[in-house]
Amino acid sequence: MKKIIFYILIALSVGSCAIDNYDEPTASLQGILADANGTGLQIEPGDKSTRIKMEEVSWSSTPIPFYLNFKMDGSYLNSKVFVARYAMTPVEGPFYPIVADTVEVNGNTTHNFKVTPYLNVSWVGTPIVEADKRITAKFKFTRNASPIAGVATPNLLDYQLFISTTKFVGNNNADLNLVTSAVPANNLMENQELTITTKIAVKYSTTYYIRVGVRVSDSFKKYNYTEVKTVVVP
Repeated sequence: MKKIIFYILIALSVGSCAIDNYDEPTASLQGILADANGTGLQIEPGDKSTRIKMEEVSWSSTPIPFYLNFKMDGSYLNSKVFVARYAMTPVEGPFYPIVADTVEVNGNTTHNFKVTPYLNVSWVGTPIVEADKRITAKFKFTRNASPIAGVATPNLLDYQLFISTTKFVGNNNADLNLVTSAVPANNLMENQELTITTKIAVKYSTTYYIRVGVRVSDSFKKYNYTEVKTVVVP
């Protein structure tokens, strides 16, 4: 009996190995998630950020999706993609939803997305180190109207200062001892100069990476960000 079970397990093992006979993916796919001006969106770092929903529609009308990640500046690159036709949709981001683009991926393929971000967030001047070694930043934001008929502009939620000793700074990577709690945002703040300061002094003489995020109350509550700036604390 033991011998019979052994031979069955060997047969199953050999059979399972024989199934995986596909060629390796040979295509690459890259591009950028940009606004109407072609400027890359400043988004969340890490695997919980905005993603590209990929659906291979070459052979099926109901494919199982997989996902690619964006970088903080809105760019993306994947060097191991199967040659095929895909429906590609940026999802879970701080922008109005768009319909999928159909893209033929073969060789070195570049495909860019244009979206309308909920907010444009920009620096006012340069962040400074105060005499007490707290960091102060000034910024402003403006909202973009919905480009989709019947889709309302989401309500403002809050803004936040994010600071880290690595360049991958954002809501997923920040020194929580330094940053203040999120500040509720309202319509009167739009296009006004706003100031935010770390709640305590920074401890170390080093380079800090800093940016401000503002978000609306949509399903995903992801921040629209300023660009990352560096602050050197002597």
